[in-house]
Amino acid sequence: MRKLIMIGIVLLITASLVLAGCGPDETTTTTSAQPTTTTTATTTATTTTTSALPTATQTVTPADPDADKYGGVYKYPLNVAPASPIGHPAEMNNIEALVATAAMESLLLSGDGGIIYPRLATSWDVDVANKSMTFHLREGVKFHDGSDLTAEVVKWSWDLQIEAGKVPNWESVEVIDNLTIKLTVKAYQNTSLTGVSGYRIASKAAFDKNGIDWMRENPVGTGPFIFVSHERGSKVTFEKNPNYWDEGKPYLDGVEFVIIADDTIRELAFKNGDIHEYTAVGLTAQELVELGYDVHQRTGGTFCLIPDSANESSPFSKLEVRQAVSYAINRESMAENLGYGFARPAYQLYPGYSEAIVPGLVKTEYNPDKARELLAEAGYPNGFTTSIYSQGYVNPENYITALAAMLTEVGITCTPEFPESGKYSEYRFGSWENSLLAQALANLPNLNSIWSFYFLETAAFKSRYNPPEFIEAREASLNAPEIDPLLLQECFRIIAEELMAIPYLEETVMIFQRPGANNAGLDIASQTQFWCHLCYLEEEAR
Repeated sequence: MRKLIMIGIVLLITASLVLAGCGPDETTTTTSAQPTTTTTATTTATTTTTSALPTATQTVTPADPDADKYGGVYKYPLNVAPASPIGHPAEMNNIEALVATAAMESLLLSGDGGIIYPRLATSWDVDVANKSMTFHLREGVKFHDGSDLTAEVVKWSWDLQIEAGKVPNWESVEVIDNLTIKLTVKAYQNTSLTGVSGYRIASKAAFDKNGIDWMRENPVGTGPFIFVSHERGSKVTFEKNPNYWDEGKPYLDGVEFVIIADDTIRELAFKNGDIHEYTAVGLTAQELVELGYDVHQRTGGTFCLIPDSANESSPFSKLEVRQAVSYAINRESMAENLGYGFARPAYQLYPGYSEAIVPGLVKTEYNPDKARELLAEAGYPNGFTTSIYSQGYVNPENYITALAAMLTEVGITCTPEFPESGKYSEYRFGSWENSLLAQALANLPNLNSIWSFYFLETAAFKSRYNPPEFIEAREASLNAPEIDPLLLQECFRIIAEELMAIPYLEETVMIFQRPGANNAGLDIASQTQFWCHLCYLEEEAR
C-alpha cells in the first residue's frame, strides 16, 4: 500500500544551524505537555516549555498493529562516503552528521512545522530579555562508555562548537548544576531554540581517555546504537545499545549505512532487498510507484546555482552576467524532460511555500538571445569559460550536465565538475573562484533558519556577495518574535532580483521503502530523515 505523506524538504541534511543577528527584548511564559514551537516574545516573564516525545505507535501505524517490531538491521543507503570525522561533532559535514545520529544525540529534535521534541533535555526555559536558554537534562542517561550525561559534558561539547566557529551567535555556556545548563546568545532570534537541535553531544570521558584522533573515527554518544566499524567506501555499522535510556527502544538490532555511489546499482540493491529505502526521481520513481512500493513524498527544496559574486575579478560579480545565466536556463524543458513529473520550474527559492512567494516578481524566463545581449553589456561579447561544481549526493548529475550545456550555448563555456564530498565542502565553506556552485537548498522547519545556514557571511558560501539591503532584511526577519511572511518575502525578493542564488527547479523527492520497513522519522521529521530510534522492521523485511 502506498503512503503519500506531504512534507517539505529535499536534502539529507542533519548539519547544525548557525545562529546570528540581534533579538527582541521580551519573553513569554508557556507551559505545555505537548510538543511546542519556538515561543513568542510578548511579556517580561521567563518562558518554560516542557514536551513529550511521541512514541513510534503514536506516529506510525503499521500494516498489522500487533506486529513484532523488534529485530533486524536497517540498511540505510548513502551515495557518498563519509569524508570527515564521524565522531567529532564540531568537525562533521552533512553526510558525517547523518551517520553519527545513530550514536550521538542532541538535547532537542526539530520536526515538521518547527515542532520541538525533547531528547537529552526534558524541558527548557527561554528568557528572551536576557538572551538565554536554560535546559534541564534527563536524569540517569549514560554514554556508551558508561560515563554520565552531565551539564559539564554538554558544556564541553558545546564549547567545541564555539571554538570551531560553528555558532557565531553563541555567547557563553554556563553550568548551573549537574543537570542544568544555560546557553546565552548574542541576540535571541526566532531560530535560536530550533537551532540547538543540530548539535550532538559526545562523551568527554572517551575523548579524555583516547584523544582527538581516536574520537574522530569513533562516535561515542548516548544514542540508540553503538558504533562497531567503518569500512571506508563500503559501510558504517552500528549495533543496538542494550542500555539505551529511552525504555523499549530501539526496536532494531542494528543499523548499517551502506555506501553505493552508482544510482543504477543502488536501485537494484533496493529491489533486491539489500537496502531498506531508496530515494528516486524521474522515470525510476514512476516505475517504483507503479510497482506499489510504500513511498513518502517530500517537496520544497530548491535546486540552484550559487555564483562567485563576492570576488570582484569574477564575471559573476556583475549582475548582468548573473541575469544572463538565469535567462540561459530552460527551466520548463528541464522540468518536463528531466523531472518526469517530479519537478517544477523555480524562478525564486521555495516557490512551493506560500510564505516565501514574492508577489509581482519579474521572472527571467528562458531567452538565450537576451542572455547573449547581457553578456555583451557586461563586457563579455565572446563569453568566458567557467565550471559548475556539484554536490554530487544531492544534485542529479543530468541536471548539472544540462545546465552546463545551456550556458555553453549562450557563450559561457561551462564544464560540469563532480568533486568528492570533502572537496566540495572546501568550496562550500571556502571559495569557488570564477565558477558556479550547484546546491540544493533544503526547506528547514523554520524558513528563517535558511538565513543562518545558507546566507550568513561567517558560515558557508563565502564566495557569494550578500548586499547590505539583504543583510538588513535578513536581520529583521530573524529578529521578529515570530515568523513574519512579509519579512521573509523581502529577503526572497532581494535574493531573486540580485540573483544571489539562481534557482532552476523545485523537486518532489520520492523516498521508497521495502515492504515491512518503517522509517518512522519520515512521518514527523522535516529536517532529519532518519530517526533511527523509532525505526522498525516487520518480519518480512528483516
